[in-house]
Amino acid sequence: MDLLSQVRGYAYLRKDAQFQTDNASIYTPPEDRNDYRKQRAIVSFKLPVSEIDKSAAETLDAFFKDIDELNEVIAEMKQITIELQNKHTSNLQTIDPTLARQLRSEIETLAGRCNEKISIAKGKLDIMSKKNEALKKDPETLQANTAIVRIQENQHRYLIGKLMEIMEIYHKVQNASETSYREHTKRQIKIMCKNSENTEIDDAAAEQLAQQVLDNNLNSYIFQQSKEVLASILETRNDIYRIEYSMRELNRVFNDMALLIDEQGELLDVIQTNVRNSARYVANSLIEFKKSRKLQKKINKKHICLFVIVLIILLLFVLIIIASTIPV
Repeated sequence: MDLLSQVRGYAYLRKDAQFQTDNASIYTPPEDRNDYRKQRAIVSFKLPVSEIDKSAAETLDAFFKDIDELNEVIAEMKQITIELQNKHTSNLQTIDPTLARQLRSEIETLAGRCNEKISIAKGKLDIMSKKNEALKKDPETLQANTAIVRIQENQHRYLIGKLMEIMEIYHKVQNASETSYREHTKRQIKIMCKNSENTEIDDAAAEQLAQQVLDNNLNSYIFQQSKEVLASILETRNDIYRIEYSMRELNRVFNDMALLIDEQGELLDVIQTNVRNSARYVANSLIEFKKSRKLQKKINKKHICLFVIVLIILLLFVLIIIASTIPV
């Protein structure tokens, strides 16, 4: 029996393999059975999951769940801000007292919801920040979760910027609405009230009277001309009061967010310092590199000159030897 064919037969793991005993040394698998290539076994490996990997996966799952919830809150804030702007516009344009009362109630509800969403978003950001700080307290935990900490810090900065952006939009909407209500109060006073000479009130007087309304100083005889006009002016004043209250709540959240931004700013300052230092080191390295190239060129020129001189000396030496060997 051919030894090579026998070895090949064992390699194919076929108990009924037929071996050629003639001069041919190449083994051919039998054709009456299934091809040995179709009988290959599928081997699978199940690696044990380490406790560190399991903990990291759970931490990231919880973190991204918090991100999804926070994104939903920010999206709701954006939608509420758009609705609030539309309600303010409708309230300024309507002349129906019943519809105006309904719009004012809806505006107050929307402003309360928006402030509530802002507080929820801020609370979630605080919790995310505390969880990230907890990972950085223990050096061993920090070393095991370096990538997670970096991911959480980057996402936290992005979400703070996103929340601040929608808060600024909300602030602008409320500011613009307050200005519109003040102008509306001035127009109401100019159109519906008369001065002592029974003539129209000028812009300066209307602005002064509007400020008196906001200061709750209604002793002027002008405000006693019509109870309906006074009631309408007072409703507009209450609208302004509600906006100012909402703005105070928003400013409080802005102040709280400023602490988070300051912390991020300190980190950014460190990064900027490192970048500036790196840029300075790179600039110095480029200068040194240019100097070294010039020096290298000079050295190469010296080597070439030295090589030429040595070559000339050798040629002269060879010529002298050749000349001395030639008989005169």
